[in-house]
Amino acid sequence: MSKNIIVQYMITTNTDEVNSRGDIGEWKRADLYQECAKISRESFKQYADKIGADHLYWDERVTTKGHGCNISLLHECARVWLDPMFDEYDNLLFVDTDIVVNTEDNIFDHVQSGAEVYGVLESDFVTANGGGYNSWDGDKNVYMNFCRKFEMHGCPIVPVMPPNRPSKIMVMNTGVVLWTKEARLRAREMFDKWEDWCYTGDFHMSIMNDQPYISAQFMKHDFDVETIDTTWNDSPHYATEQEFFDNAKFCHYTGGDWKLDMVKHWNDKRYKTQLK
Repeated sequence: MSKNIIVQYMITTNTDEVNSRGDIGEWKRADLYQECAKISRESFKQYADKIGADHLYWDERVTTKGHGCNISLLHECARVWLDPMFDEYDNLLFVDTDIVVNTEDNIFDHVQSGAEVYGVLESDFVTANGGGYNSWDGDKNVYMNFCRKFEMHGCPIVPVMPPNRPSKIMVMNTGVVLWTKEARLRAREMFDKWEDWCYTGDFHMSIMNDQPYISAQFMKHDFDVETIDTTWNDSPHYATEQEFFDNAKFCHYTGGDWKLDMVKHWNDKRYKTQLK
């Protein structure tokens, strides 16, 4: 029987800086982020217990200790493949702390297909009006900056082809990523250092963060990445509220304002896992 773990982290090193970006509704921004992390941690701890997995949550820098910039915090997820403490696990699920469980299905069942990594591509998200989420397909300048950044690190630009929703660049949404042990060990050996990506070049934060970095490394080193259904990383951006709760398995509240809904939905017990 496989040994599985779910990991999450939420680190706030500079509350004043976070709050300087403005309140969200009646919440101080940092307080809202912490409340969402508390909810997500509880939700995934219950889920882990249900499916027989371990759960780990940390709130202090480990991999990025000694680095002060905010972008480096987003690369704390590199602990997933760099920290040998996880080597005892066959599979590891990394989950952001703005996500709530809305299913009793076991996501680790997907590992049976034999791929190295499992997740949802940015380009597979489709909004209720048929639009997409990924900016590089609609903005030439964004696309060119992605290309420049990838080229700086020797990473190929790999387009997304059918049966997935076509896109100019394959970028995984790293809010939900299921890693096999083989993938983590190979990433430890082969991935470029996260610091090189984080500190090289003058690009927008959306290009310097963990999501393009991890996706670029998957392409550069030819990882076997399998896309899973978007219900495992679904957002209220993309459907009516009722469709969202009917279909989403992991409810991902990206963006500041949506986190207000996350707190409200949790308090109103809208999730299937709360109805038992």
